[in-house]
Amino acid sequence: MNKQKIAILGSGLTAKALALALNKLDVDIDLIQEKPGLLAKKASNATLSISDGSLRILEALGIKKNSSIFWPVKKIILYDSLQHAKPDAEFYNQDLKKFLNYIVKKNFLEKEIEKKITKIKIVRQKISHIENKHFLQKIIFHNRTQQEYHLIIATGKEHLKLFSNEKKLNWSYSETAYTFLLHHQKINNSCARQFFLSDGPLAFLPLSPQSTSVVWSVKNKSKTENIILDEKQRLEFLQKITLGIYDKMKVISQPESFPLTFNFLSKIALFRTIFVGDITHKIHPIAGQGWNMSLRDIDDLKRILQVKLSKGYDIGSIEVLQEFEKKTKLSNLLFAVSIDLVRRAFRNQSSSIKKIRKKTFSIVSQPALMNKIIDIADKGLRI
Repeated sequence: MNKQKIAILGSGLTAKALALALNKLDVDIDLIQEKPGLLAKKASNATLSISDGSLRILEALGIKKNSSIFWPVKKIILYDSLQHAKPDAEFYNQDLKKFLNYIVKKNFLEKEIEKKITKIKIVRQKISHIENKHFLQKIIFHNRTQQEYHLIIATGKEHLKLFSNEKKLNWSYSETAYTFLLHHQKINNSCARQFFLSDGPLAFLPLSPQSTSVVWSVKNKSKTENIILDEKQRLEFLQKITLGIYDKMKVISQPESFPLTFNFLSKIALFRTIFVGDITHKIHPIAGQGWNMSLRDIDDLKRILQVKLSKGYDIGSIEVLQEFEKKTKLSNLLFAVSIDLVRRAFRNQSSSIKKIRKKTFSIVSQPALMNKIIDIADKGLRI
């Protein structure tokens, strides 16, 4: 009996992680990449925050926990202003042997995944259109070749038009995130720090004893944005705010930028098609949860397909699509909206709101509630 076929559309990290996860199933996979692969891309210093739960998913896929790739974070320290002599809140695992999360360079992780999917068929063709057949989806390429699949999984925003699936909740934060790397004197670099400033949050994410990633989200056309774009002013500001924590600090990469928006796709499953990744839920980076949501979705989809295949199901059937949607959509929406509310709460810099935040910090610092927040950040919301 011929194996059922899956087409994964995309050339990014999510598409490759999907290919790695589903490659363990008894199916044939085509990874369809309209854009160049990783090696053809411009080198990036973008980082990801990987929760402990997400790391376990990656380990189950064969990605080893290597400190040269995954740098552990023991504590997250929060400051609600520039007056930072004392932190406003600290988050850490009550079990001191466990880490809160891990910081990884995105391109490093992508390369590790690429090493594991060398035997997967890669189709480098631009898609012309897709035709619905009763038991299959037919992809027609621009070179007039065609291929049929039982299930298509789309990961890129460029794929939404192919399926006329562009209805979504979305808004702009009128902010831009800038990310770059610091080199500094060797320290016990196991704490992530976040400053909630008037123009947006500034995060320091450890990468090694001598390097730290900075993610700085700012209002568009603000004074702070001008500081970021001026090399001298940027370094002076960072030295001032960190009070020598990162001694002998140097900025060793040019700032990379990306606009900040909220997007949540209304339909994540259509006829023999599932949508996964940032195209379904793009959130503010304030909590470092974006790709953790995508990885949890990948794991859920793998588990659903594994069970359905063992029972002889058609993997593109309505039962499979509905189960994935039921498993992920509402939970992801609540999680995404929660992150949005956090960002809005810290955007308001009035004295009365700051007092409320200070009180909230005091409450969430209690061990029981802290553990609950850490657990949600680790595993997401599952309803």
